[in-house]
Amino acid sequence: MYRETLDWSFREFLKFMFRPKGFEGRIAAGCVAILVTLLGGNWLATLTLDGDQQLEIGSTSAIPEWIQWSLVAIFTTIFVFCVWVGWKRFSYENELRNRKKIIVLEGRGLREDDGAPLAAAVPTEIVGHRISITLDLRQRRDGVIIEPQELLPEVDAARRSVQQYSKQSDRQDVTLVYGGLTSVPMTFLTGVIFDDEGNIVVMDWDRAREKWRSLDGGDDGQRFMVEGLGDIGGSREVVLAISASYLVKSENIETTFDHPVVRLSLSDVTSSHWSASKQSTLAQQFYDTAKLLEGKGVTTIHLILAAQNSVAFNLGRRYDKRNLPGVVVYQFEANAEKKYPWGVRMPVRGELQPSIVRN
Repeated sequence: MYRETLDWSFREFLKFMFRPKGFEGRIAAGCVAILVTLLGGNWLATLTLDGDQQLEIGSTSAIPEWIQWSLVAIFTTIFVFCVWVGWKRFSYENELRNRKKIIVLEGRGLREDDGAPLAAAVPTEIVGHRISITLDLRQRRDGVIIEPQELLPEVDAARRSVQQYSKQSDRQDVTLVYGGLTSVPMTFLTGVIFDDEGNIVVMDWDRAREKWRSLDGGDDGQRFMVEGLGDIGGSREVVLAISASYLVKSENIETTFDHPVVRLSLSDVTSSHWSASKQSTLAQQFYDTAKLLEGKGVTTIHLILAAQNSVAFNLGRRYDKRNLPGVVVYQFEANAEKKYPWGVRMPVRGELQPSIVRN
């Protein structure tokens, strides 16, 4: 018992000493420097030549004693006060950290290796106890999905795990951090399922830097250009092709679909999508377009999406489950005769469970 108490005290002391310092840390450091000057600077070594060389160490009385000890008392009091404030801040942050939870949902599906864990990359300003949940959508074939229907229960299992951990705390004390490398249909489905899970922080894998990154970049002003809304006629089914990171080619669409095509395209698909505000605006454009299609009598949207993971997730979050048309999100296979061989029908517009649609 004594050993455990000693270990805990030592760990808490180390955490306190190496914590991010507030204003009180800088003031305390200044007090230490002043106290060292007052208590040590007034004592000098003098060399006296009186026949033989003699070394004397003593006070030079450069500062009157009553002033010296008054200043020592003042700065000692300030130092003790700063340590007390620092300890109170440290205790509060510990209490906050223990009360708050960060549920880290990491999707894996495009590579067999585990890579760098998302939980370790969560920004330090997001305070709370980290709980890692892995959404494993791999099927032992690097980047290839063989039986997509087997992955649907995994997404639902991740949802139930998040809800289970969330119920153990107040909703305001729970933050969900999402990041993944999964196929577009499964990423969009994850966004649809988690759209109402409260505070969600989205991260993504930066291929250039080879690390997880928050959506902390600047907005470059790029927005979707809408094409084809006037060409759908009375069609009840429409292909909605979104070119965000790559161009969705017409010849690829024609291998699978013969429906009217509506496009949402960026003029520069190489533009950066690391801005949270930009992604939010693009998601709103997507929602507005789907709303227009619903107003024109469209009942099913066949969604072809070429975008990075965070964009696909945020588009899924923005999709209205009740009022927008039914939507099927497709997987692109470059080597297949039909480039979009299967898709996931989302649990929206009366669909209670997601399902696989094969072409």
